[in-house]
This record gives sequence, C-alpha cells and structure tokens, in this order.
Amino acid sequence: MRAVTSFYLWTLIFIHTVRCAIEFLAREEGDVVVFPCLVNQNTATPIGVYLKRSWLRRSNILFQYERSEVSVLDNKYLNRTSTSGDPNIRAVNVTISGLRPSDTDLYTCEFNLDNPHSEDQIQHGNTQFFLFVRGVLDVDRDWVTTCVGGSALLPCAPPAGDSSAVEGVVLKRQRGKQPLELLYHSKHTSGPSQFSADRVQLSTAPGPGGISYTLTVGGLQPEDSGLYSCQLLQSERPHSPSMGPQGLYVIVQGDQCGCTTYSALIYALSAAVAVASVLLVVAVLMHRGNRPRAKKTHVQAPIYEEMSGLQSKNPKRSRCATEEAPSEYRNISLKESCPENHYESPNRESMF
Repeated sequence: MRAVTSFYLWTLIFIHTVRCAIEFLAREEGDVVVFPCLVNQNTATPIGVYLKRSWLRRSNILFQYERSEVSVLDNKYLNRTSTSGDPNIRAVNVTISGLRPSDTDLYTCEFNLDNPHSEDQIQHGNTQFFLFVRGVLDVDRDWVTTCVGGSALLPCAPPAGDSSAVEGVVLKRQRGKQPLELLYHSKHTSGPSQFSADRVQLSTAPGPGGISYTLTVGGLQPEDSGLYSCQLLQSERPHSPSMGPQGLYVIVQGDQCGCTTYSALIYALSAAVAVASVLLVVAVLMHRGNRPRAKKTHVQAPIYEEMSGLQSKNPKRSRCATEEAPSEYRNISLKESCPENHYESPNRESMF
C-alpha cells in the first residue's frame, strides 16, 4: 500500500511540475488570432508583459505595463493588435487581426516579475504559440516539429506526368522574407553547401501512385527552422529556381522541446492517478476488513468492589486485635483501647 501511495503522490507532483506547452494555430489570410498569455499563480506578481516572435523573424511586438495601455513596438502590427486583461492578474489576451502569411512564426509571452531587491525577473508564459497563416500559395503546406539534433522527413514529389529517371535531389529553404537558400545539391559536390551529404538521405518506397521519394534531413538546430522544399533532379529537365508548391515548415525546438506532447502526457498521467486512487481506496478497505476484531476487554472493577472482594475471601483482622501498645512493665500487657465497630460486630452490645 505504501508503494501505491508513493506512486500517487509523485504522479500528482509531476503533473503540477510540468507546465510548458506549444499550441499550433492555423489561420487563413485575413483571419483573427487570440493569444491567451497566462502565467502560474505561484509566481511573483507581474508588472508587465511582452509578446515576442522568435523563429522566422525576431521581434518585440508589444508591451503592456500594469493598469496601462498597450504599446505596439513593431510597426507591422500597428492598428492590428488589441489586449484585454492585465499583467497583475497574470492573464492577458492579445488579439491580432488582419493576419498575413508573413505573420507565421513562433510567439511567446514574457512576464516581468517585480523584484524590489534586484532587476525584474522574466517568466515565460505557460504556452508558446506557433501561428501558421495560409496564403493563396500556402494552402497545401504543412509543418513538422523536431528537437535539437533531430531530423525531419520532407516529401519530394516529381512533377505531374513526368516519368523520367531521377538523378538527384535539391534542398532549398526560406526564412521569412529572406532570400531563398540552396542548402544541398546532390550533383554539385564540389561547390559550397550548407548541409553536408551525411545530413541528407533520399529514400524511396512503392505507393499506389508509383514510387514516392522522401528526403531525411538530420542534425537540425533551432537556427535551421524555416520553410523547406525538396525537388527531384530529373534527366533532361532543369530544376525550378523557385521554392515550389510543396514547401514544408520545419520547426526545431530548443529549450521547450518535448512540450508538444504535454496534453497527451497529462491525459495519461491523469488516468494513472485515477487508477492509483482506486487501488489505494481498495487497499485501505481490504486492510480494514482483514484487521482482527478486538476482543471484549474485562472491565476492571472499582477499587471499593475489588477491596470488598478481597476482604470477603481473606477476612480482615481487627486492628485492635493485632496491635499492642508498649508498656513499662514486662509482665503486664496493655492493649490499646479501640472503639467498638458496630458495623463489623452488630450483634455485640453497645458499651453505652
């Protein structure tokens, strides 16, 4: 039963310890998104909150001081942002309207905690938000997440109706409004390449529509995040210099890696806690049911009754009959006078 209790308590502690999460939000161009910025109640009282983006383009979007109006710090979000709530109640909702594809990024809420003895402390919100805004050319694009040092699988589809032989692969990347980068070209082995050959592997698999190609990119770091495109090199057909219609967003998580499974983890641990609770209750009931019943204890008689009982078995001799007073004369024995006890000898005549 101790093992069940320990498991129950440690599971509860673990559930309340794990706090980080990344929420994925997909919106269409022109839509509205709301970021609920929340921080734990056990922290110091916040005096301000930042909203930042930190993946495709690093920027401080806005700042709101307690009981004050919001200050927009990025001109690209002017007249498109509004807030509700207040930092001192640990809850601020940030609304961004008129979304654009360029708004696609990882957004983080940072609370400033008041510290009278030193500089203000920074506390990240409970949730980070990855916003993906689909544009006209991004309808079929999706994203994939991985941890530092992990890998990503990129689909490489040949042009429709083209059955020519595949001779290699080209990997491209674009981050925000930055120029398109050529990361890997299987035929240009002598030229400069950001990704070495040991980080890129092309694999094939049969499918209902023919052979499918997948490119595995490994050893990823947070700075490798971006929009990736894999294009096949085919004989007698030059590759396109553009990104291509099948780009895939790759997000490489840093310190918050592993938090995307937070919801599933909470469900699993909650179920484990429920089972442990039932087992604990059953164990307690079984323990009480198997406990031997206490035998009926003999009630000790009062002192007077106990003394009376002993007296009935061993009659008490009269004190006057046993004690003698000392005398100056050796031949004369004087007994100590003692008043007669009428209750001990009721049949005797009274002296008076």
